[in-house]
Amino acid sequence: MSWKKSGCYVWTARKPHALFGWSLRFLAPLAAAGMLALYMLDGPWPLALATLAFSGRHVAYVGETSSRFFRDRQHRYGDSRYGAVGKDWMDLAPRVYPLPCLFPRWKWARKAQEKLYIFLLLPVYNTQWNKKNPRRITPTKAQIQRWGRDARSKTLKGRIVAFGIWVMRTGFALCMWIWIGMIIWTS
Repeated sequence: MSWKKSGCYVWTARKPHALFGWSLRFLAPLAAAGMLALYMLDGPWPLALATLAFSGRHVAYVGETSSRFFRDRQHRYGDSRYGAVGKDWMDLAPRVYPLPCLFPRWKWARKAQEKLYIFLLLPVYNTQWNKKNPRRITPTKAQIQRWGRDARSKTLKGRIVAFGIWVMRTGFALCMWIWIGMIIWTS
């Protein structure tokens, strides 16, 4: 049994308020290219690091399991055995990745490593061992956010509000890029 089938795992999800759903895997090379371009133009090259702030994904949940297949299904669809429903953040285009785990067959080893990963990655939706995380979202708040996202997608008024939010965010992003461009050309 490998650590990819049982052990620790991490869910990443799109941020509910993100303008774009870009991951750091895409933005890090973009920031590096921007830093190089700004350096060659004799501009303020550290400003290219602001690109990383536009990451639309975050660490949503960290967990441990003896069967990743069944645990993933519990998160996505719920489980009648335990009377649970799917997680409220499953509409945010989640992706799951295995984390390296030593001794994946031993529950105490998986639990210890899960605590370590929660401490290091600061997931947003974990409730246990994550009380000091300032970005933490409680299950009640996650459910309220999900209801808001569902209402926005179903009614005409909600779609108009969502479009207005999108216009404001896009305008803000364009103003940022224009401001950076102005700094480059005037220096």
